[in-house]
Amino acid sequence: MNKKIKKLLVCLCSSVMALSLVACSGTNDSSSDENTVTLAKELDVISMDSSYATDGSSIEAIQATIDGLLTVDADGNLIPALAKEKAKVSEDGLTYTYELRDAKWDNGKAVTANDFVYAWQRTVSNADAEYNYLYGEDGACIANADAIVAGDKKASELGVKAVNDTTLEVTLSKPCAYFENLMSFPVFFPINQEFAEEKGDQYALTPENMLSCGAYKMTSWETGSKYVLEKNESYYDADSVKVDKLVFNVVKDLSSSALAFESGDVQFTKLNKDLVDKYKDADEYSEVLEGYLWYFQYNFGNEYLANENIRKAISLAIDKEDLVNNVLKDGSIVAKGFVPTALATGPDGKDYRETAPSYMDTNIDEAKKCWEAGLKELGVDSISLNMLFDNADPAKSAAEYLQSHLQSTLDGLTIEMVAQEKNNRIEMQKSRDFDISLTRWGPDYADPTTYLYLMTTGNSYNYGDYTNKEYDNKINEAADAKDAETRWELLKEAEGICMDDYAVAPIFQVGGASLVSKNVKGIETHAVGVPYIYKNVEIVK
Repeated sequence: MNKKIKKLLVCLCSSVMALSLVACSGTNDSSSDENTVTLAKELDVISMDSSYATDGSSIEAIQATIDGLLTVDADGNLIPALAKEKAKVSEDGLTYTYELRDAKWDNGKAVTANDFVYAWQRTVSNADAEYNYLYGEDGACIANADAIVAGDKKASELGVKAVNDTTLEVTLSKPCAYFENLMSFPVFFPINQEFAEEKGDQYALTPENMLSCGAYKMTSWETGSKYVLEKNESYYDADSVKVDKLVFNVVKDLSSSALAFESGDVQFTKLNKDLVDKYKDADEYSEVLEGYLWYFQYNFGNEYLANENIRKAISLAIDKEDLVNNVLKDGSIVAKGFVPTALATGPDGKDYRETAPSYMDTNIDEAKKCWEAGLKELGVDSISLNMLFDNADPAKSAAEYLQSHLQSTLDGLTIEMVAQEKNNRIEMQKSRDFDISLTRWGPDYADPTTYLYLMTTGNSYNYGDYTNKEYDNKINEAADAKDAETRWELLKEAEGICMDDYAVAPIFQVGGASLVSKNVKGIETHAVGVPYIYKNVEIVK
């Protein structure tokens, strides 16, 4: 049972600061003296159990407290973590062997290869673990994973074994070009079997029911308010950890967290569109391109959206440039396809998006023609659709804009707004209780398939139930390709099939506008995998 769902709502900081940002920010004397960095986050941690965590805040907190086999450096390059080095790979590409370094959990127990075996078997066999599919051929391609997920094999038959306490051997069902990238993602992190089974259904629900083998350990978690991570003195690389304490204040209202930043109460906060103009010229302002792609998921079970002309009309009518430049204003960019920019580099050394075609560029005239054609084919003169979206930025601002713009562009279209908290939105998608969903996907690993697999027939995240045999076959051809160049071209062809069907409508790739105090360095942002990594945070004078 997934018992890790937690809600949040807190309001912080009511004072209005008259002093300028440059004069006041980054001066939190109490935090600096205590070697503490305080960050404002919009969302609370939902689960500290790596088998269940799927949201960004949880994934970040788990990564800060538990190491995997590998991790990434500030530039996103894979480097060893609990593994002494990257894997030794067999000639046929099917066996990966890792030697573990001498590392301990914070209860003094050694981290062993069995901790990985137990964690992986626990996750892949649990129907409530939403990321269990990543073990199969839609992810790491570990032998027997798909059969275990389907209930046709036992967890003990998963292609992973502890050769001894310090040697982990993984067997794949077929070569997987991005396998090692996945080893830095928390769903593949270890869990100490003895501790987890002792805690039972309380495991990872509170700090005293957690174990750490990472840079920090969670010492406090006030649901909906804040959580605290303190340096783990048992960590094998503790000498590299420069900050004693990280405090995460959960602040849904970004204007409040911006005021807290001005007063020096926090050293990091995200900004929304309403705050960007105010702070964009400040020295503390930072803007990065994140990996999250926002797109329209069309429900093919809807009689109107089953019509290709209707989907095409809506997709082409979206003024993406206006949306990112005049509404979001946070560094977001127009989505040119279902695979984002700066996700993965091909065998030619170029970014995937650089050599792939651009899809669904705004074309109002063509959109109107398709709309009229679709209405005629359906024998109606008007259509009403609902739009499901998160009741938080950037989704809220984008959805309001899209409703207004599409209704004014396509005569006879009415869009009913359905605003939900993220967890409710996901559940409604699962139950197909939507017409159009404004949804997002964050890349789990640096390869186009982290997006392209989503639209294969029967994929658990294919909420719109899109199906195309040609698309599925092309994806399978790419998986079986004998060389990297052929695989890359087949993936481009697959994306083209999906986009030509208007299966989904990519809209924007989100930007991350934030304020970071000048005396805080080392908050790493990553477009792939874990969004923020905190191991190398430090306070500089």
